[in-house]
Amino acid sequence: MVYIRNKKVKGIQYAYLVQSKWDQESNTSRQIIIKYLGRTSEITLDYIPPEYRDVPKIIAFISAYGPSQKERERLIGILQKEMFNLLKEYSIDRLVSMYNQYSNLFSLSYFYDKLLKPILYSIGDLWEKGELDVATEHACSNAASSMIKVINEKLLHKNNKMIVARPSSTSASLSAKYKIIVCTPEGELHNLACSIMESLLISKGYSVYNISPSVPASSIISYIDGIEPDMIFVSVTLKDNIKTVERLIDQIHSRFDGSRLPVVLGGAALSDLSIIQSSGYAKEHDIFLMQNASFAEIVNLIEHSVNTGRRLHTR
Repeated sequence: MVYIRNKKVKGIQYAYLVQSKWDQESNTSRQIIIKYLGRTSEITLDYIPPEYRDVPKIIAFISAYGPSQKERERLIGILQKEMFNLLKEYSIDRLVSMYNQYSNLFSLSYFYDKLLKPILYSIGDLWEKGELDVATEHACSNAASSMIKVINEKLLHKNNKMIVARPSSTSASLSAKYKIIVCTPEGELHNLACSIMESLLISKGYSVYNISPSVPASSIISYIDGIEPDMIFVSVTLKDNIKTVERLIDQIHSRFDGSRLPVVLGGAALSDLSIIQSSGYAKEHDIFLMQNASFAEIVNLIEHSVNTGRRLHTR
């Protein structure tokens, strides 16, 4: 395995291209320096020998610590291309392996926002233009769902271990008690965004109830009644489903009038905010519209509510 190792000397970080090899005699792994790369903040992909420039772990490291935004974007593009190919090949193991390598350098939200999200948009665009067949589009979407499912299982396992190790942790107990329902309106079959939100919220320790896709409003109301969540996140991808979302929110606020739940609404359908803002509906119903928002921004909004001990809406 080849990767870049950081070493700090007198407050300055220097990078080395190293290879990990198994030593059978000592029954341990040894690091062999392939090349000294100089100051970490100055290295680019050109510093790396050609035979190692396609290694995702190396690309991820340079994109995290590289000297310029332009170089970072170029490297992210390389990683996106690699992930796109793995999605088309339905290579779940390699996708998860890529996530494991990438997560050592970047946050989970960065992984979803900068890698997976642009690829999913690109896949949708290619399909609409007829440049990607239906089978390949479905394979990519299902592969992404499978990868996220594995990531979520890892996160839940990690959370459970932390709770056992630190049962009295204030922050852990606070987020665990905070319950969030993630859903889509009836007729909305696109639920990858819900799976990603579930993943990000699990990583923060929240109790997440993902009931997507396409659930009738009456069933959502009944489920809210039983779970008694602190917040609802609704994802809507198709603009045709905006009116359905409005009716859903109407019913939520009508049913829980005495203790109105904060509703966070996000998704690709909100790219043209005027669709839902034109009638003053959002302001009247106290909805938090996340127009063209990153997943990180949505999670930050929720975290702010939890950390300040305040509900998102005003009573």
